[in-house]
Amino acid sequence: MSGKKGRMFQATLAVTLVIFLSKAAGLVRDMIVAGYFSTGWEHDAYSSAYTLFYFPVLLFNSCITSTMIPLYVDARSKQGRAIADQFASNAINLFAAFSLAVGLLMLALADPLVHLVYGGFGPEQRALTAGLTQIMMPSLVFVVLSIVMASVLNANERYLAAQLTGFPLTVALIVATVVFSPRYGIRAMAWGVFAAGILQMLILVPALSGSINYRMHMNFGDERFKRMMRLAIPAMASMAVNEVNHMIDKSLASFLNTGDISAMEYAYRLITFATGVLAVPLTTVMFSKLSQHAADGDRSSLLSVLNQSAETMFMIMMPISVVGCALSTDIIRLVYQHGNFGADAVSVTSAVFLFYLVGVIGFSLRDVYNRAFHALQDTRTPLIVSIGTVVFNVALNILLSKVMGVSGLALATSIACALSAVVLVMLLRRKLGRLGMAKTMKELLKMCLAGALCLLVALLLERFVPYAPGKLTVLFRLASVTAASLLVYFGALFALKTRQLGALGQVFRRRA
Repeated sequence: MSGKKGRMFQATLAVTLVIFLSKAAGLVRDMIVAGYFSTGWEHDAYSSAYTLFYFPVLLFNSCITSTMIPLYVDARSKQGRAIADQFASNAINLFAAFSLAVGLLMLALADPLVHLVYGGFGPEQRALTAGLTQIMMPSLVFVVLSIVMASVLNANERYLAAQLTGFPLTVALIVATVVFSPRYGIRAMAWGVFAAGILQMLILVPALSGSINYRMHMNFGDERFKRMMRLAIPAMASMAVNEVNHMIDKSLASFLNTGDISAMEYAYRLITFATGVLAVPLTTVMFSKLSQHAADGDRSSLLSVLNQSAETMFMIMMPISVVGCALSTDIIRLVYQHGNFGADAVSVTSAVFLFYLVGVIGFSLRDVYNRAFHALQDTRTPLIVSIGTVVFNVALNILLSKVMGVSGLALATSIACALSAVVLVMLLRRKLGRLGMAKTMKELLKMCLAGALCLLVALLLERFVPYAPGKLTVLFRLASVTAASLLVYFGALFALKTRQLGALGQVFRRRA
């Protein structure tokens, strides 16, 4: 294994540790929130308001992260550090102005937006959702500034500081729930989101001061910023399409049973926990490496990093998917069943969680190949794929929700994401020529075989290890079944001589 690959794995492992701590703290936060609010109509309102608040956050995030790193790296490589820092400073200042304007506009339009998106809500629930949205929205400017700063830090390969931004939201929401919600109810959660936005930015300021020479400089006519916006428009549109699809899911759920939106939110939080801990670190490091290879015109190295990342992603997400599917009910019981979160909420949430898990590999691989296009400064292709995926997903949503209820919405999302990953690979091959996928497909088949054995063991043990109420007994059942299943999975990978398992082993031996 080359030194470059080893350093990439080491950087990924370091980022993984920080993200794991952040996501673990977030999981504790969600457990606390579930105990206080369960899947009631007020939490449905909060979840819906947060979706409206997070919609522009995701658009800005897509705009910035898909273009900032490649352009910053390109400027630094070709024109020097001073020009790159000038570009970064200009971006920080301009995005601060843009996000402030968008935040104020959405604050003013909160009520009609809620009426438009959540037509299944009653008057009281709509009014609460609009009020919560208005509390959160002024913090948009701070969150967007955090995204720009984090992108600059990632471009400078300072990955750890950028990952610390997950902690403020967790701390703020736990304090809001435990200390203030008994008096102020669900509105305390919205104020927690507001406070978290400010804290995120404050955490990154010291790290950024050592990474770039910041200037109070605003230039709308800067050619590099214009190029950034031209590239960003398709990326933003792609994210808008994906997020509109997420809103459609919740909009359809608003016409179903009370609590279905909350069940989707709780289940999806666990999915993002798994992908955040295992997939995000890899794509974060991978994107910077791909951007550098693309800027250098090094096609061979770019494809090597891409295939290595796809194989590693598949290898680590396969057991998460199969073991999670076998133990979905136990996982929801362990994480959420306490306080006001009862057996009915467990039943609905675990079913939704199961069907999201079906698509967790597709979610992760889609992000890998999207990043490859973004590194090549092609944001149009992912947009086209996203539009087609959403059209397909909406059709599946309507069909499956009638048959399966809220679980059908989760299954439709999983199927659509898997399809989009396949389409992206096909289009990337047309763009770059042969991707060297023959060896990769051979490795993926080995992982599928190991995954099938893992699933078989998990299902058998799930039947024979007895269930009994109580957190400790559920934890023992989960731990024993999971440990045995993972042992079989990695044992099979070792027996099949899977190359990414061997690569990881070399990294650990070097660090020992």
